[in-house]
Amino acid sequence: MTGQGQLNQRMRTFWDRLAWAFGDLHRHLVERGLWPARSLELVSTTGERWLLTGTRLRGGKSTRKPAGLLIPEDDCLWGVAQLPDMPRKALGPAVEEALWRASPWPRDQIVSAWRGYPDAQGGWMVEWGVCRSSRCDEWRSAQGLNNEAPLFLARTNAALVVQTKSMSASEKRYGLIQGVLLLCAIFTVAAVATPAVMPLVLEREAVRKAVRHIAAQEPLSVPIRANLDVLRLHADLANELHASMGVDLPLASVIEALSQTLPDDTWLDRIDLNGREIKISGMTANATDLLALLARNPSLSDVRASVASVRDAALNKERFTFEMRWRIEESKP
Repeated sequence: MTGQGQLNQRMRTFWDRLAWAFGDLHRHLVERGLWPARSLELVSTTGERWLLTGTRLRGGKSTRKPAGLLIPEDDCLWGVAQLPDMPRKALGPAVEEALWRASPWPRDQIVSAWRGYPDAQGGWMVEWGVCRSSRCDEWRSAQGLNNEAPLFLARTNAALVVQTKSMSASEKRYGLIQGVLLLCAIFTVAAVATPAVMPLVLEREAVRKAVRHIAAQEPLSVPIRANLDVLRLHADLANELHASMGVDLPLASVIEALSQTLPDDTWLDRIDLNGREIKISGMTANATDLLALLARNPSLSDVRASVASVRDAALNKERFTFEMRWRIEESKP
C-alpha cells in the first residue's frame, strides 16, 4: 500500500472511531436522562412491562399498549465475533456473514441483534444475539402484537433491537431528529458562551494588534535608539562636569591659605590638586611643627603625612609630603 493509501486508511479509521465515540456518548447521555429521548414501552414473553431508554432497561407499570416485544436473554443465543479493521458502514454485512457461519440455525430462520465497538488491538469486537423467528411470531401473538412489532433481545439490563427494514427507516428518522437537536444545542451553547468569551477575544485581538504595531515600529526605532544612547552619554558627561565644577577648588584661595600658613623657612617643590584633595611636598626646618601648623588652619582638614619625613644633612632641613582636604563650606569668599 502506498503512503497516500495508508494515510487515507488512517483518516478513515480515525473518523470511524470518532463517529462511534459520539454515538456512544449520545447513548450514555440518553440513558442518564441528560439528552431528550423517548422511552419505548416493551412487553416480555412472560407479560412483564419494561421501559427502554437507549439500550437501558428498567421496570415499568404502564397500561398503554406496548410498542415492542422483549425476548429474555435465556431464550437467545449470544456470542462475540472479532472482525478485522473495516469501515463502520461495512459492519452490517460483515456481521451477517459471521452469523451465517456461527448460528446453529439457518439464517432465514433467525432474528439477530448486535452491537460493535472498536478493539484496542485494531479491528472491531461485535457482541451478537440470535433467536428463532418462529418462536418470536408465537410470542407476538401471545402478547397481542402484530407481526411487524419490533423485537428486542435482552442482555444484562440492556436490550438490543432486531434490525429490520422498518426499524432501519425509523432509526434514520430518529437520527435526523437527533441531529437537528444537536445543532440546536450547539447554537444555544454558542449564543450563551459568546458574551462571556467576547472580552477574551477582544483582549487577545488587542494584544495581537499591539504586537504587530511593535514589530512594525521596531526597525524605525533603531536610529532613534542610537541617538538616545549618544544623548545619554553626553548627559552623563555633563553631569560629571557639573559635579566637578561644584567641587573644584579656588586655586587662588588655596595658594593664599598655604602662603599665610607656611613659615619663612619652608618652601614647596610641588602642589597637586584633585577635586578637594591637596597634596604638597617641599623642605622645612621641622616637618612635625609644620604638620601641626597646617592642621590648625580652618580651611584645611584631614591633614596627614603621606610618607615619612627625611632630613637633608646638606641643607639641614626635612623633606616632607603632606595630604589634606579643602573645606569649601568653611572657606571665605
